[in-house]
Amino acid sequence: MKRWLAMLLVFLLLPGLVPAGAEETLFTPLAVGAKGEEVLRVKNRLYELGYFQSNQFTKKYTEDTARVVRSFQQVNGLPETGEVDGQTWALLFSDAALKAVRPTLPPLATPAPLPVPDWPARDPDGYLAEGTEYFYENDEAGLWVYLGPDLQVTITRRSDSSVPLEWFETEILTRNGEAFRSALTDPERPGKKFQYPYVISRAEKFVLSFSDDFFATRMQNRETVGISIREGRIISDKTNAKRGHHLPNLDMMAQFPDGSLRVLRCNEATAEELLAMGARNVFSFGPILIRDGEIDDLVYTYYKSIEPRHALGMIEPGRYFLLSVQGRRSDSKGTTLQRMAEIMKEHGVQQALNLDGGNTMALVFRGRMLNKLAVYKKREFVRTVTSLIGIGMTEHQSEE
Repeated sequence: MKRWLAMLLVFLLLPGLVPAGAEETLFTPLAVGAKGEEVLRVKNRLYELGYFQSNQFTKKYTEDTARVVRSFQQVNGLPETGEVDGQTWALLFSDAALKAVRPTLPPLATPAPLPVPDWPARDPDGYLAEGTEYFYENDEAGLWVYLGPDLQVTITRRSDSSVPLEWFETEILTRNGEAFRSALTDPERPGKKFQYPYVISRAEKFVLSFSDDFFATRMQNRETVGISIREGRIISDKTNAKRGHHLPNLDMMAQFPDGSLRVLRCNEATAEELLAMGARNVFSFGPILIRDGEIDDLVYTYYKSIEPRHALGMIEPGRYFLLSVQGRRSDSKGTTLQRMAEIMKEHGVQQALNLDGGNTMALVFRGRMLNKLAVYKKREFVRTVTSLIGIGMTEHQSEE
């Protein structure tokens, strides 16, 4: 109570009427060893501003709290004491408080010009105007295209030899109910029958398919699976009680009949609640990369390892962006989740979730896997899985 009365006096007294330094005598600083609700409030505010990357707090003011407070003080031009004095408190809870400075990455190489396909007749929105489907494949240039009456898929391979890094950017446009589908190798026993991604894709006759959250490996290892819904059926309803920064942290992406994708934190909704919202599919891996157009702060502090990566995003309902980064190879090392999020944001993505990468990552076009095999423990391979995300249907499947 004394602290709040003191702060009230600081804010009510006019500037100039309080002698220099007097506000400090009215406020007992919070320092290492302090504990209580005020410490928790400080931590939560620092989390909102991006200085803490997790909100799993105790009420104790620790050395780590002091370190984070010093970061806030440095960015905001205050004396770097590591203690929350009256001046720090007032600025921390004001609209003038500056957010944490995010680390920056060097820009990637400017992409080379792509060949222009000999396009068939298209309608004003770019969809196929005549016939049932059109394919264009140029492995050398790194361009693959599918056009149908209600589906457009454009896959572009990019690279930067200075990193080195190679990745695929897939733009997906849909209309008239064309939507992502989840394929299970054994619908009666989800997570049991393992097959190569391209085998599953060919059996389902997908135009485009890609690896998902690989829930089967967590089932197999008796780990928390995360909320998993496939075509309106709950596969798993167990998730983490709190959001962490491990991989996977089981953040989710829900797919709805109107074509929208929505990302949620692992503990934000139950499986039953998601079904009640109308979710058709829910994938749990994480972390969230982008939510409502903003990059999640977790990716700036954690997940710094360089790995093969895979993420799905929505620009708007009916317009999606898939990012597939090759890694664990001499010609492509892989990348961080910060880089993934920043590339997706550059493309206008509003909702994005990190999917399973590593040797699980697979990008399959008409039954052919486009990404190179990653190397793990001196072995070059892609994992067998029990499910895929796919879209479109074509009888013209590759046998390569």
